[in-house]
Amino acid sequence: MTSHDPSTPGTLLFENAAGCVYHQEAGYLHLAWSRKQARDADVKALYEATAQALGQYKCTRILSDHRHMPPVSPAVQRWLADVWVPGTVRDYGYNRGAVIQAFNVFNRLATNQIVTQIAHVPLAVSNFDNEHEAARWLLEE
Repeated sequence: MTSHDPSTPGTLLFENAAGCVYHQEAGYLHLAWSRKQARDADVKALYEATAQALGQYKCTRILSDHRHMPPVSPAVQRWLADVWVPGTVRDYGYNRGAVIQAFNVFNRLATNQIVTQIAHVPLAVSNFDNEHEAARWLLEE
């Protein structure tokens, strides 16, 4: 297996006020979130672009770097738990999500609440403190 450095962003696929979606040649998508609060529409657009990229690149795994991500609104949290996650698992085979934990405690709480709400969905989610641990877990078989 070749060496993989997850701290390099990969190929930029999408960018807006909420953040960027990158494709990593190792076989996963990397979401890098903006430090600034984005509109709900921008957050949803970033997630929708991610779902499309999963299909385009035949990926099933996502590394989402929440370290500087502002908390998402309750409406987006509901949409993620009720619509995006189940649909992305069903339609694109999304099966493994590595989250680099947010510095913001409210974002951490929101992320944990979403993970609890999607417990019925066949998706493995795990939290990490850095890219290297997250990527190592994502690439495990």
